[in-house]
Amino acid sequence: MNIKTITRFKICTILFANAISFPSEAQEVNNSHSFEFKAVLGAHALGDKDGFLQDKLYGLDFSYLKNISNNKDNWIKISHAKTCGISLIIRDLNYLKGHQDTSINAFGQAYGLAGQVEFQLLKIGNASVNFTPAIGISYLTKTYFTDFKNRFIGSHLNQTLKADLSIQVPLKSNITLLAGAGFLHYSNSGFNIPNSGINSLNIFTGLRIDRASSESGKHKSEFMQLPKNSIEFGFGVGRRGVYQEHSGLFKSGIYTGYNYHINNFITAKAGLDAVYYYSVYNPQNNLGTFQYYGTSYDHWRTGVSIGGDVTMWKFIVNAQLGKYIYYNSYYKNIKWYWISGITYAITPNIGIQAKTYLHSAQADYMNFGPVFKF
Repeated sequence: MNIKTITRFKICTILFANAISFPSEAQEVNNSHSFEFKAVLGAHALGDKDGFLQDKLYGLDFSYLKNISNNKDNWIKISHAKTCGISLIIRDLNYLKGHQDTSINAFGQAYGLAGQVEFQLLKIGNASVNFTPAIGISYLTKTYFTDFKNRFIGSHLNQTLKADLSIQVPLKSNITLLAGAGFLHYSNSGFNIPNSGINSLNIFTGLRIDRASSESGKHKSEFMQLPKNSIEFGFGVGRRGVYQEHSGLFKSGIYTGYNYHINNFITAKAGLDAVYYYSVYNPQNNLGTFQYYGTSYDHWRTGVSIGGDVTMWKFIVNAQLGKYIYYNSYYKNIKWYWISGITYAITPNIGIQAKTYLHSAQADYMNFGPVFKF
């Protein structure tokens, strides 16, 4: 994918947009679905002065969106959510040069799908400033195991985290011009090592095309999260990969805590975390048992954490910051950790969770298991 390809795409999009019929100004735009197209230019945000933003990473985003601003769910009103939908994320990573070396052509392409929700932060006349986080999964065509020059990606399937800040200006009643900047992250949360991940800063421009719907839009979800304070308990299992191998070391995570219900969108929480190591660090088998910042001489580490949940229908996004009570770590300066995850609620009391434990910016491992609330 090159600049000429992106330019041709933008020209075709504009011609298509002007060719379709426009609805009247009085039409109910709130009851619509939309198609969104973005041309993206990015660069890898390496933490080194010789590598920071040195590359040109080209991409395209195609999204199908449903307008939800007219829905009656309380979390939508509280958060100023405007749309939700699914996005196809395409990136050409071939020009990524790597960290203080030349790894060009070692990264291939990335193709992913991500769910997203758009929140309006500010409205100025007809224009608006919106924030759009997204989470999903991507397939990267090249990994360390297909090209040893690629030290950032250890598996073909990778978690995809994306966040865009955009300015949106209506051109006509159903055509909106988009421009903005964003962040995109690829990694496998430590499932296969090496897994430095790819973090890119991006700028983009594009168009959104609204199509009116005959439905009223005054919906309200029949599913309700627990509208009260609660006790939470969860457990699970996951693994961190062994360096330059396809095998891994398994761990189990356990959490118990208290949830303080602020409103139907935000919940504050605090609790106790414990991680059990099925295999601890053995200096006689350094590469086979070393887990970087997650390296432990003992089978247990424990800590206390605080944070919160953001609830959107059956999906709950969680983030917590913790301090260790006990951790016999290989790195004696590791005192803090943080957790991020997403839960799908089967019932108001039972959910399935994927939760990543991290030290600084490094993922330790992802824990999968059930969550219970009482």
